Amino acid sequence: MIRGNYSLAKEVRKSEQKSKLKIQSRQKHQSKLEQLSSTDPIRVFLQIEKLENITGPDQFQQKKLAKLRQDWSFIRKNKLQEEKVNSFLANRKKAQDAKEKEQRKLRGKDSVYFNPELNPLGKVPDINNVTYDCDCLPNIAKPSKVTQMYEQDELVLHYNIRPPKGSPPKFYKNVQNTQRR
Repeated sequence: MIRGNYSLAKEVRKSEQKSKLKIQSRQKHQSKLEQLSSTDPIRVFLQIEKLENITGPDQFQQKKLAKLRQDWSFIRKNKLQEEKVNSFLANRKKAQDAKEKEQRKLRGKDSVYFNPELNPLGKVPDINNVTYDCDCLPNIAKPSKVTQMYEQDELVLHYNIRPPKGSPPKFYKNVQNTQRR
């Protein structure tokens, strides 16, 4: 029931080629497994992140990025150094969440809105009240610790004006935000 040009030699060659391809793919997988088990997965991840952040990558960088992504997916798929990778990713996510939370965090009593010297009316600024063009400013969670030293005024030195004794005033006498209109 053999039809057409059937050749036993062709069939044998095909089966031999299939078995060779299977062996080669198994060897390729094994060599890649050995190679990537000795590499540092954190370094691979950081290199991927670094190459993704480049604005105008050239062909070499794109090829390297594609290879690193394949390596990373192979590492994740075959669970190479799984504990190290999972702990790194968990720490990375935790740090990123903490950073986002810090960005959203209001400063509470340290905020300028609670300072009666900087905001005597105690009102939150509204975008409709701003007369100039304003870009979105970041929410600075911690006040800057930079202190500036200024020169003494020549007139103060000339007239020998001395500040009054005691601590400088911190609050206005009339608290403005408690009165109703």
